[in-house]
Amino acid sequence: MQKLKVGDTVQVIAGAERSEKTPASKRGKVLRIDQEKGRVTVEGLRMVKRHMRKTTQNPEGGIIEKAGTINLSDVQVVCAKCDKPTRVGIRVEGEDKKRFCKNCDALID
Repeated sequence: MQKLKVGDTVQVIAGAERSEKTPASKRGKVLRIDQEKGRVTVEGLRMVKRHMRKTTQNPEGGIIEKAGTINLSDVQVVCAKCDKPTRVGIRVEGEDKKRFCKNCDALID
């Protein structure tokens, strides 16, 4: 079972996107996970510019800004109960596997 899933709210804890002055500002929702490369795409973080030529899907072309990828080790899941970035544990209950917050022991999903 993965400790990070698409749709989780994560906070950047290392790298260029980390914010020391306002710790809760660099948060976003996980859009995509690339397990082979160990990277994650987070909504609104690490915006990169791509130069696109005119196509039928993109008739205007030009410079488009989209979310780039961040290393998996640079993000942590944010617990909904304690509202802090936390490590994730996995608890087996019968045949179900549940993720839980290591700080406050609340279930994540």
